[in-house]
Amino acid sequence: MNVRVTNQTQSANAVYFLRQQAGEAARFQDQLSSGLKVKVASDNPAAFASVTQSLAISRRTGTYQQTINDATADLNTGVSSLVDAGQVVAKAKQLAISAANSGNDTSEYEAYASEVDSLLNQMLDIANRQSDGRYLFGGTADGAKPFRVGTLTPGGKPASIAYDGAAERASGRIGPSQTVDTKYVGSQVFQAAGADVFAELIGLRDDLRDTSLPSGTKAKAISDRIGTLDAAQKQLGSVTGEQSAALAGMEALQERLVDLKLNADSRVTELSGTDYAEAVVKLKEQEAAYQATLGVTGRLIQPSLLDFIR
Repeated sequence: MNVRVTNQTQSANAVYFLRQQAGEAARFQDQLSSGLKVKVASDNPAAFASVTQSLAISRRTGTYQQTINDATADLNTGVSSLVDAGQVVAKAKQLAISAANSGNDTSEYEAYASEVDSLLNQMLDIANRQSDGRYLFGGTADGAKPFRVGTLTPGGKPASIAYDGAAERASGRIGPSQTVDTKYVGSQVFQAAGADVFAELIGLRDDLRDTSLPSGTKAKAISDRIGTLDAAQKQLGSVTGEQSAALAGMEALQERLVDLKLNADSRVTELSGTDYAEAVVKLKEQEAAYQATLGVTGRLIQPSLLDFIR
């Protein structure tokens, strides 16, 4: 059978090959300028699926890392605050020991009571501390002060401390099925049954100021406060230990997440990143092929077609 190749067929084939070679050259130029060789599924379906999966892992891991960073900041401030609170209680115990074991007159007891007033104010400030503008000991209600003076004595001193925070702890998600408590319920920390820091400080101060108590009775009442203050200090220490353990656990988790994110990012770079040496070689090959096709085409078809192509 006689197959006749017309000028129109030659022209169509020439245009097809020139466009194909120009498109390939443009693709390698884009890889060099963007640094990516896989942007859409059509670039490499298998690699694109793996890149998408690795990117999802990287983003999810990055979110968990940020949550851990925020939780770590909250808990570090919380531990520091609880350590300060424990030191306040220790000072109060020392005052109680000094007041109970010496013969004091009214002015000396008043001086001790004034020191306890100062410690009470310090404790209230500690219980209302913030981290990044949010209250640490208000539970989920971390937008407002959790503690306030509830009632006053006839002399204008705090007679009770009220808790206005939430009854649930605030937490953050640090893994697919893992959370960490970040902001604790203040009433459980500072006003636990049998270990109410505020009540014991107020009680010690009032015992010191109570002029109606005989000397022996007063000394015993003050001495008894030492044991209850010790219970309050142990409660603060227990919460401090719980938060410190959470910090240690998050540190270990953060190290694992860093490795996981690094592996995911490396996988993305490996699959989608441009191999510059290879891309340059391929670009030069396409440019050479394009020029060769132009040269051959120029000898096969009419100049008017070349003018059109150019």
